[in-house]
Parts: sequence; C-alpha cells; structure tokens
Amino acid sequence: MKLLAAALAAAFLSAPAAAQKIGETLTIDDAVSIAVKNSPAALEAEQDIIIARQRVMEARFMALPQVTLSGTMTRANIGYPALLGPELGDRYVDPSVRDNLYTLRAQALQPLYTGGKNTNTLKLAKTAQNQARVNFEAVKAEAALAAKKAFYTLLYQRRLKESSGLWLDRARALNASLRKDAFEELEASMLLSGLSDREQQAESGAEAAFTDFLRVLNREPGCQLEIEGSFETLPVVADVSRSLVTAMEARSELKSELYKAQMDDIAVNMAMIRRYPTIYLGASYDVNAYKVASPDNDSVRTNNWLASLAIHFPLSYDIWTQVRQRKAQQRQGELKRAELQDTIGFQIISAHRDAVSWQAEAEKLGAETEKMKAAYEAASRSARPSMAALRALCALCELERRSLDAIYNQLLARIRLEWAQGRDFGK
Repeated sequence: MKLLAAALAAAFLSAPAAAQKIGETLTIDDAVSIAVKNSPAALEAEQDIIIARQRVMEARFMALPQVTLSGTMTRANIGYPALLGPELGDRYVDPSVRDNLYTLRAQALQPLYTGGKNTNTLKLAKTAQNQARVNFEAVKAEAALAAKKAFYTLLYQRRLKESSGLWLDRARALNASLRKDAFEELEASMLLSGLSDREQQAESGAEAAFTDFLRVLNREPGCQLEIEGSFETLPVVADVSRSLVTAMEARSELKSELYKAQMDDIAVNMAMIRRYPTIYLGASYDVNAYKVASPDNDSVRTNNWLASLAIHFPLSYDIWTQVRQRKAQQRQGELKRAELQDTIGFQIISAHRDAVSWQAEAEKLGAETEKMKAAYEAASRSARPSMAALRALCALCELERRSLDAIYNQLLARIRLEWAQGRDFGK
C-alpha cells in the first residue's frame, strides 16, 4: 500500500509538470489572433485612434461659447492711474483707490462666424480619426502576415528536420550492411557526413524558427507551445484581376491615402478661409467692491455688464503663399497615391505568379518524390545492399528536400498575395 500511495503521489505531482511541458496547441488562426493582440505596433496604433477621437471632441468644443470665471484682489497705493495685465483681469485702477479692490467677473465669448474654420477643423479631425482606424488595420495586417510566415516557417523547419533524421537513420543502417573497399568507405563517409550536416542544419533551423515564432507572438523565451497544421500547398482560388479589384477596395494603406487626400483638400480650404473675417459676440458681468461687506453696509460696490460684437479682418501677407503650399502638398499626395496603386499592383502580380509557379513545381516534385520512393523500395527488396543504393538514398533525400522547399515557397507566396490584396481568401 505504501508503494502504491507513493506511486500515485508521484504521478499527481508530475502531472502539472507534464502539462506545462506540453503547453498549449495553436492553429494558424490562433497564432494570428495572438500576434495581433500582443503586437506593440498594433497597441500603439490603437492609442492613435483614442487620441484622434479626443481631437474630434475638441473640434466640437470650438463651436461652443468660451466661458471664463475669474476673481482678483488688489491692494493699491498709487499716485498715478495703473492698468493691470490680462492675467490680473485687465483692470484700470484709479489713484483714488486707497484700499483693497475686489473683483468678480463672468465672461462668455461666442464665435458667430469664422469663415468655416471651425467646420473645417471638425472635418479634419473626423478624417484623421478615420485614417487612424485604417492605419490600425494596416498594422494588424502586418502582424498577421508575420504570424503566418513564422507559423509556416516553423512547420517547414520541423518537417525538414523530421525528413533529414529519417533519411540519415536509413543511410546509417544501409551503410552498416555494406561491404566496401577503401574508396567506397571514403565515399560512404562523405555521403553520411553530408546527411548528418543537413540534419544538424535542419535542427538548428527548427530551433531558430521556434524562437522567431515566440517573438512574433510576443511570448517569453522558453515558453512551451505546440502548433497544429498540415504542411501542404494551398491553391490560389482567385485570378490577378479579381485580386487587384479586392486590393483597391480592402487595402488599408490605400484607404489611408484616400483619407489623406481629403485632409489635403481641407487644408487647402483652411488656407483660403484665412481671407475671411471672423465675428465674435462677447458678454461679461463684473462685481467690484472696495471693501468687504460689513454689518453696517459701509461697503462701496458696483455692478457692470457689457455686451460686445467684434469683427476681425485678416491682413496677412502670407495667405497666398500658404494656399500654394497646401496645393503643392495636395499634388504630392496625388502622386503618392498613384505610386502606391502601382506598387500594390506589382505586389499582387508578383505574389500571384510565384504562388502559381511554386504550386506547379510542388505538385511535380511531390509526384516525382513518391514515384522515386516507390521505385527505391521495390529495388531495395529485389537487390542486395550496395553503394549505388546509398547514393540513390542520398539523391532521394535531396529530392524530398526540394519538394518541401517548393511547398514552403508556395505557402509564403500565397500569404503574401493575401496581404497584398488586403483580405484573406474565403473572407
């Protein structure tokens, strides 16, 4: 019973460690979701949306009256009139004041007409908010692309490591059963050395790919993770023209440039409205006292109210220079958008061509690999072990590696095409 209890206790204590060692299993969708959620660039872009939203609120406040409440206390002993500055209430102090002066003021300033400045400022803030949203989508797309690339790279490196290990084990077993002379022994050693080097490189590549995968997910080094996915080609289901149309509608960078064009138009309008006058309506109410109120009502107190209508005509020398600058910046934006459209088009054409060509190459190499494997197995059963069999085994290892390379390149081209068109296939 004691032995059974000890065994159960050991199994219970080792269960959490085993679970921790296995870790969580992620699919490619899980990896993309985690990478986007933990991306520092995406989190930073999300804060830009919050900032833009607050600027929209500030632009709305510009149309509201500006209300000021102020109070001052002045102790005067002067022989000549004095004028207090704006920080002290813009007060005129007469030499007859020989005591404390108390002032309370409530003031309101309402813009009646600003030539469209407030309206255009609000439009500019809203457009900047929309641009911040599409910039956030663009950053998320970059994080998703990095996650997909890291995921498929890890699958590829682990599959390459598995293949290299299997071929190395078979080569060593075959070499042990061969009778060789001195030169054949040298040749066999060189072939095995090449397979061993390839297996070590694949192992190092798998470790580096896993480290990069953790970096993309923003996980700590040493974290235990497993991935679940099939390493096979994913055919491209859309033609180039459809991908180009999709990119013009869904690509976040292009949407951002369209919002930039709207902002350039608003900037031109704001430069031109500097020629227009601004009209303000202001009102204030003052309470002035020379003494604090006392029971015998010996205080001297005055109440003042004012209402003013002001109009300002701008007489600036740089109005037209500002307009020309904004129009030049608008033209720069148009050229940049045209360049971006051409760049997106080239990205889609290149990625589509690579995906289709690597798809055909992977299918051809896959069929050849299966055919050669079957022929090698048949020959191994009918012929005795020889150096020719060892050389054929090494050639098969190289052929399978080329097949895995083609699958990997096809997957990378496909995810580049999805990123270039701004939308995954099937969405």
